[in-house]
This record gives sequence, structure tokens and C-alpha cells, in this order.
Amino acid sequence: MRSQRQLTESEILKSLEEDIPSDISFDSADSDDTNDNSYSLEPTTSKTILSDSDTSSDSEDECPATISVIRSPETELSQTVTVHQTPSEIADHQSKTDHKWSKTERPDDAPTFFSQCGPSVFIVELGTPSPYQLFGVLLSDDIMDLFLFQVNLYAQQSSLTTGKPYVPASMEELKTFLGINILMGIKPLPSYRDYWSSGADLHDSYVSQLMSRRRFRWFLTNLHLNDNSKMAQCGDTNYDKLYKLRPFLERISHNFQKALNPNECMAVDESMIKFKGRSTIKQYLPKKPIKRGYKVWVLADKSGYAWKVDIYTGKKDNAVEKKFGERVVKDLTENIKGKDHRVYFDNYFSSPDLRDLKENKINACGTVNPNRKSLPMLKSEKEMKRGDYDWATSNTGLSVMKWKDKRSVHLLSNFHDPTQKTEVTRKEKDGNEIKVSCPIALSVYNANMNCVDKFDQLKGVYETDRKSRIFWYFIDATVVNAFITHKEMKLPKMTLKDFRREIARDLLAPVLVASRGKKRSLSSHLQFNKKKPNVPKSVRLESSSARKIYKEEMCSM
Repeated sequence: MRSQRQLTESEILKSLEEDIPSDISFDSADSDDTNDNSYSLEPTTSKTILSDSDTSSDSEDECPATISVIRSPETELSQTVTVHQTPSEIADHQSKTDHKWSKTERPDDAPTFFSQCGPSVFIVELGTPSPYQLFGVLLSDDIMDLFLFQVNLYAQQSSLTTGKPYVPASMEELKTFLGINILMGIKPLPSYRDYWSSGADLHDSYVSQLMSRRRFRWFLTNLHLNDNSKMAQCGDTNYDKLYKLRPFLERISHNFQKALNPNECMAVDESMIKFKGRSTIKQYLPKKPIKRGYKVWVLADKSGYAWKVDIYTGKKDNAVEKKFGERVVKDLTENIKGKDHRVYFDNYFSSPDLRDLKENKINACGTVNPNRKSLPMLKSEKEMKRGDYDWATSNTGLSVMKWKDKRSVHLLSNFHDPTQKTEVTRKEKDGNEIKVSCPIALSVYNANMNCVDKFDQLKGVYETDRKSRIFWYFIDATVVNAFITHKEMKLPKMTLKDFRREIARDLLAPVLVASRGKKRSLSSHLQFNKKKPNVPKSVRLESSSARKIYKEEMCSM
């Protein structure tokens, strides 16, 4: 085995001489210039470490020689950017990014909630509004005008392409179309065609008299909310997967937030729109009751009112987004900053990085995945029995708790004191009930996390089953939000079924009176009670001499 040859100092400098810029002198380190761009180019001795296989070479020329590369100032400046920070700025940055966990800190308690909650002022000024009036506040006239214009525009564009003539829709027809669909949610049939069926077992004489089947199908075919001719192509910078619904979504979301001031307690969760067709924004969630469909992020208040809704359109540019759950929470809570609301969410959204919510006066609490970054190590599963819990607090105002039930539950909060306890009832295998201690934060979380579930439950009772599922999802959401607003105003109690019937009947009132004779139409709307049947006021006065007075009364409310 031959010995390894080391390069001499002159050979190293000679090999690097061609790479060193001509304007850099070797004596620059000795100059008086103290500029940061000055570099010292001193030869560096380097050791070569070889494995046994490397030392078995038979030729001196094949022996590797290690050279320390000396970078020019231009190379260094292009690869390294120095940001000058003051010591206070560095300390402040570290205090915000580093979590130091202990049992000595305590999060600040949530301040008293003073913001106004319940129906907005302009809703209260309506006095005793009917279900149709509340529905009309959310599905406002500008949305109906947009709907009517886009339906006729698309029908015209299709007519120019196919050469088939069409009859433009009127506002009365549009309301009739919506009223029929809302009514179909109460008494569904396998297909919309069955309502006009010639078979006595399927035929619905009430629906079939309102609109012909051909005209109803025409509305379903031409259902549009934006101009297709102006839609950006896939791949363009302005491409929007929800372009066809965007004007409608913006207006309806604004109306949802304007009509009701949310309760102190709110929750962020996901809702699903059932859909099994082809779509780039369809999601598959195997653990959900609705496994395939569109994912919707919902911020709902304690009553179940869907205050803010956002549809998930998938990854942007096919790139994985970091801190996605945190971004969703911050987007949904953007409009409730500074009001000291208490927001609850599950471990999909929860993270220590959401401590920023406290700075915006949003009190947050949620279950958390114990594998999340920056969380401390708590007691192991083997060390705990049912009812035991461990906790830690950070210098950033967070508290993390681990409670053992049948399995461990981890909770993260920015306003709960982890030392406060309560008791919950649990049932043993023999059927006996026992009292088990648990953190009060967990008990409060369980009581307030079901806000979105309430909304989903109400919406799913009489929902409209149509192919344009996102649009009809928001129509059903409008009915549910109007129903909750009616309930929050302490008006006479009404079931959701009757509330939905009232909206449908007022939408259909003009055509009921004018289409097939007043006498027949009114007889189909008789309401029976113990004393005598009566005709609803909205139908009775639709074509009478008192119609003008009645409408003036409605407008003045």
C-alpha cells in the first residue's frame, strides 16, 4: 500500500488562482478598511480522512486530495443575507416562537362578554316578521335579481348556440320555482318527474298545478348564477373553481353575518355536501357519515346559526399547505376579532401556533393531537387511570391538559385554568353510574362544540335533493338560519316543517291565486283548526281589493 500524497500549499493556491476575481487582493485582510465585504484569504490546512477501501488504491494519481474551497465575497453575499436585529427584537421573537412549559404559569381568564348578541337591529325593527320576511332578508332582492338575470342570460346564450327559442323567465316564475323546491324537501319523491306522473299513486295535484313539468325542467337546465363566457380557463392566474357560484356566495355570506350578532360561544367545524359525481373539489372522508362530497368550513354560534361558511376547493397549485387548519380558523374568525368570543374546535384545527387568537381577543379551546409540535410531554398512558389528568402551562398563555377516560383526551386552551375541576357521570360495565373528576375546560368544550352539528341536523331534516348541490345547500341553510332567527326573536313557537311550509306558500301565493281560478286555489290552502277553517292572510289578500293596503303594511313593518 502506497502512502497518500498531500498537496503542497503552493499547489493549492495555484489551483484556485483562476477562480479568484482579479479585483480581490490577497492583502485585503491587512488593509484598514473595516467594510463587511472584506474577506481574509488565508490558506487552510485540510485533513483527509479515508476509509480502508479508499487506501487500497494501486496508483498515486487515484489518491483523493481534499481541498478547502475559499469563496469570493460575491459568492458569499449571493448565498447569505444578514438581517440586523436589535437584542430586544430578537428576544421578542424568541418569546413568541418558543414555548416554555411548566406548572407555574396561568392563562389569563376570558374577559366578560359585553358584545350584543341575537338578531341585528334592522331585524328587530321588523317587529313580528313572518317566516317569508326573514327568509327574504337573507335571500335578498339583489340575489333574486342576480338569479333571474343569469338564468335568462344563460338561456339566451344557449338559444344562440342551439337555435331553439325560449321564453324569458319572470320574477313570479322564479319564486314559484324556488317555492316548489322548498316544498319538495318536505314531501320528497324519487324523481321530480313523479310529481307530474299520470299514476295516481305518485301524482301530486298540488305541485302539478303550480308549474308545468317542462317549465320546471327548463329552470333546472338553465340554473346559473354567473356569466360562463367570462370565466377564466383552468391554469390562468384568475381561475376560480367556484366562479359559477361566486357572486351568489359573496352576497349570501354577507347577509348571514349581517342578520344576526353571534352568541358568545361559537364553534368551527366541517360540514359535508353529499356528491358522488365528478368534480375537482370533491373530497373523500371515510370516517364521516357523508363520505364523498364537498367539504365546507362553518363557523356557527351556540344556536346552530351558520354565521360564516367557506367551501374548500382543494390544494392550491397541487402544493401541500403548511398550518392549514390554523389558517382556516383565522379566516373564519376574521370578523369577530376584538369581541371576546369563545371559539371551540377539534384537533384538526388546534395547534399551539393559534396563540395569536388571544392577541385578537378571541378565546380559543379545542382538543389537540399530542404529536403536535411544541407540546410538552405529560404523564404516560400506563401511569394514569380513569379520572386522572395531567397538565402544563406555557409562558405564551396556553394550557394543555391530558385527561384519562376510556382513552386519553388532550385539550389546548388559551383561557382555561387547568387546575379547575368538575365531575362528570360515567357508567361502569355492571351498569352502575359513578362520578369521575375531569378538567372544567373539557366539560365546557363538550357543551359548546356541537354548534355546527345542530346546524347540520336542522338542515338535513327537509333538505332539497338536486344535482346543483352547493346552490341548494345554501338555500336550505337560508331556511335554517331564518328559522333560528325567528326562534331567537322569541316569536310564537313554530316547527321547522311549518316554518318551511310558510315560506313555500308565500313564494307560491301569486300563482296560486292567478293560475287556475281563485276558488280552487284558495280551497287547496284551507287550514283547519278546532273552530273553523281559514285561508292564510298572504293568500287571501293576494288578488283582493285590499292587496295594495296589505302590501303597504308589509313594507312598513
